[in-house]
Amino acid sequence: MIAYSADAEQARAYLLRAYNDVDIFVEDTTGQNMYVRLFNRMLEAKGKRINHVFPLHSRKNVVEHCRNDHNPSGRPRLYIIDADQDLILGRPAPRLKNLYRLKVYCSENLLLSEYAIVTIATECDTNTPWPEMATALSIQTLLPRVVGMLLPLFIAYAVVHKLDLNIETVRFPVQRLLADPNDERSLSEQIIRSRVLSVLRSIRSQVPRHKYRRARNSIVSRLIRRALDNSIYISGKTYLLPLMQIQLRRAVNFRDSLDCLKVRLAQHCELTIDAGLQHAVLKALKSQ
Repeated sequence: MIAYSADAEQARAYLLRAYNDVDIFVEDTTGQNMYVRLFNRMLEAKGKRINHVFPLHSRKNVVEHCRNDHNPSGRPRLYIIDADQDLILGRPAPRLKNLYRLKVYCSENLLLSEYAIVTIATECDTNTPWPEMATALSIQTLLPRVVGMLLPLFIAYAVVHKLDLNIETVRFPVQRLLADPNDERSLSEQIIRSRVLSVLRSIRSQVPRHKYRRARNSIVSRLIRRALDNSIYISGKTYLLPLMQIQLRRAVNFRDSLDCLKVRLAQHCELTIDAGLQHAVLKALKSQ
């Protein structure tokens, strides 16, 4: 696929207008077919389709292009950004016309569906019925357990972002938190605790204790008040989805790349994981 600059994407959208009933701009420069499948499932009830989404390379670019888009052609358009740390920090979404911020950490969280994961597993193991595969994978048990183990780490990451510190957070791969890199069940509380302590030491080297405590307490108190599904605060891209890939590889000899897994999950996942997204996509159609 030819790479285009963020500034060229609106021109591409115009040139490809015959292939899209709505122009959708996203952050990611990879996994375009994941988005195309996901959005086409949302649009099919209206008899509409897209063949392309337009990557703007970063969240900042998406927001800036949305703010500066006066859209003289009147084309239906939607700009989409990940929530990232906004949810755990309680930050409001930018208030811009045609901009939608996901209600989960990132677009990969939209794919974390038991039905989708089990369905793909049955495509790899063609002799095991769906109910038996669901029991074997135990997604409804695995995901809450993993989220509960990772939440303290993401609270520490949120403190880093709240204090605007230059410390590595979600780029630290989840595979390094496994006792056995080939077994998602080996996610280790001890290794996670060590990682949390490492992040805290880095924070404390840059800010005084009282500043750290104030930031952390504000985050924890918000989580207690909201009492939501905490998976929305954990990165699907770098933490949850790679664990699901490892599980599929171990359980049913799944051999596709993570990017291929995303495309396949997009065909089966529940669209209600972030129901507001489908509403925003359909609302964008009405703007023409």
